[in-house]
Amino acid sequence: MSTTPTKLKAKTPAGKTVIMFGLDKDRKPLAARFTAENEALLARAALTKGLRLAVPATKKHFEVVNKLPAGRLHASGNSHVPSVDQHLYDQINSLVGGDPGTISAPPSKSWAQLAPGHLVIAQATADDGWWPAIITKRSNDTLTLKWRDYPSESEIARPVSSVALLNND
Repeated sequence: MSTTPTKLKAKTPAGKTVIMFGLDKDRKPLAARFTAENEALLARAALTKGLRLAVPATKKHFEVVNKLPAGRLHASGNSHVPSVDQHLYDQINSLVGGDPGTISAPPSKSWAQLAPGHLVIAQATADDGWWPAIITKRSNDTLTLKWRDYPSESEIARPVSSVALLNND
């Protein structure tokens, strides 16, 4: 038996990491990371507070995300997202894309109301299926979308009539 100590590997938290970020009512930056939390509760909390959600996917994303404080999600569905430094907030926005500020708009009740910040479901390809996407721009009947769960992917354009609205209930 060897007496040489072995290095222990750092444990990585099980579950998906999601960040919640945006501006408070005084336009001060807020951001936090959540790991292995109920995504439906996170989405509801973000919608209530007018904050954005993003899922880090690359090493570069995690270099920034690991600087964020851990957020708290309460059983009631409320969350605590602390203030962060403006520079860190700007780094998050540059990774995610879109306009800084309040992005999580209440779900639209009609295609005519769709605007930047709304979350919709869009088809990636016929083989790849439908995924959550955030509208970053609307030009007449064409939407520019950013995949919510894949922020490093390029933006895509889709006709308004080709996206699905989310249920408001």
